[in-house]
Amino acid sequence: MSTALFTSGSSSLDSSRNIIEFKAGKMFMRGKMVHPDKRKGLFYVHREKSNMLTHVCWKDRTSGKVEDDLIVFPDDCEFKRVDKCTTGRVYLLLFKSSNKKLFFWMQESKTDKDAEYEKKVNSVLNDQTESENDILEGTNLLKLNFL
Repeated sequence: MSTALFTSGSSSLDSSRNIIEFKAGKMFMRGKMVHPDKRKGLFYVHREKSNMLTHVCWKDRTSGKVEDDLIVFPDDCEFKRVDKCTTGRVYLLLFKSSNKKLFFWMQESKTDKDAEYEKKVNSVLNDQTESENDILEGTNLLKLNFL
């Protein structure tokens, strides 16, 4: 199993290629606590057509700058809600091979699709046997219209 984690050189991507995207801010660790980065953000996953590599990305919605663009491999990460957090909707992207942890806080105003986002992110990140077209045709593309 390949478990390396790389940062891609891409700095801007067409959102129409995103398999899933939703508004989410980043968080950072200070001691044993996570604290929010208050910028407006966008969490998204896309798969390159040329080599089928899957990217997990975070973009600052104000500046449009992609700050995180990580290539992930099947079964190397898990996206899950942090149930211990009672003051917000916090999610953890946990990398199994390195124990790297990235935290995000949901910025969507409605909570009704949170579980669906979590399930879809995990499905896309951990099942790379399907092509992007199979994924898009076989499921509803979870993409929100932005104001």
